[in-house]
Amino acid sequence: MRLVRLLHVTLVPLVALSLACGEDNSAATTSATAITSATQPGSSSSSGGEQPTSSSGQGTTLEDSSGAPTSDGVTTDGPLLDLGMPDFGGAACEAEQHTPCDQLGGDPLQAIGLNCPGELAVTGGFDGDAAGLKVIGKWGEADTFTAREGQGFLVISTGDLAEMNDAPADPGDVAFHCNSWFDPGDGMDTTKFPPPIAKKPVQGDCLVDPAQVGTGDCSKSIQPQFNQSGFKYDYQELRFTAVVPAGAESLSFDLAFLTKEYPIWKDRPYNDMFIGWIESEKWTGNVSFDMQGNALSLNAAFLELYDDAGDRPEFAGTCMRYSAGTRWLTTTADVVPGETIELVLAIFDLDDVNWDSFVFLDNVRWNCSDTPGPSTEPIG
Repeated sequence: MRLVRLLHVTLVPLVALSLACGEDNSAATTSATAITSATQPGSSSSSGGEQPTSSSGQGTTLEDSSGAPTSDGVTTDGPLLDLGMPDFGGAACEAEQHTPCDQLGGDPLQAIGLNCPGELAVTGGFDGDAAGLKVIGKWGEADTFTAREGQGFLVISTGDLAEMNDAPADPGDVAFHCNSWFDPGDGMDTTKFPPPIAKKPVQGDCLVDPAQVGTGDCSKSIQPQFNQSGFKYDYQELRFTAVVPAGAESLSFDLAFLTKEYPIWKDRPYNDMFIGWIESEKWTGNVSFDMQGNALSLNAAFLELYDDAGDRPEFAGTCMRYSAGTRWLTTTADVVPGETIELVLAIFDLDDVNWDSFVFLDNVRWNCSDTPGPSTEPIG
């Protein structure tokens, strides 16, 4: 029986982030002052909200988005997707031009390559506990986890990032480091996600039948992992809405997933998860999954950094000593020039509030070549 501590908690409202570039903010922690009080239009983390609609014009009728009605129908159990990476050949076009403007401890959207002066502006916000959000320049003592663009990258955690450099002395000390939860923490229905995220899989293939887009998770990757527990806690997300620039045929972002659930929960069902959900004319659903169609968690195929001996330089000097994670990965998804898309990048504890997990995010970019469908691959 897994020891859990259940909390009745309330989410911080989704807020629009400061769009200023060049602001001097050298603090180690992304403070609440970097987040304005303006609520992001069209977003909701509470139940009873207006039914979301995909950018394809089709209603997202989902049984597990807050405020969304249940849809009937039989779910197919077809294979999940392994589409491979697209061919980014050809000369650069205007949509791909970018000059980094991020600062350590600064604005989260600028940290991942967005809202720089003279470039496409997006509307976005962070929803969660500010103690689980930080812009840093390096993790560990190796050069593995450094910025993919600009000076820094964004870390979102299911626990307090003030403990990130608190390294365990030995394997018996692991439980006393980065094993925290947020109070009040996650106040949503713990069995559901905020719209438009939903665990319900579509009944067909979104790449073959466009009518499936907007009816659920096109990847079919969320429900199998989530349903092994059925409860999420310490939900943290960053989301943004953007109009796809002319010439852009796909969107990419870089990420890494680290978790303290190794080794205790290896090959067991209760594993924290990361979801990269996109709402577009081509796809509604998770876009970050491994070659077998598994959502990113402890049991995903991409995990290859196992610190059993506590001597991996990637985790040295951090609370991830004796734990495990991926290297940098790239996720790419198809988009349509001129359409309005929404991207939600979310991490959460599954089944309990313990054992923190982390997602590193950076280098969100537009590509002027398309891809046959969402794909995630290791970098290098």
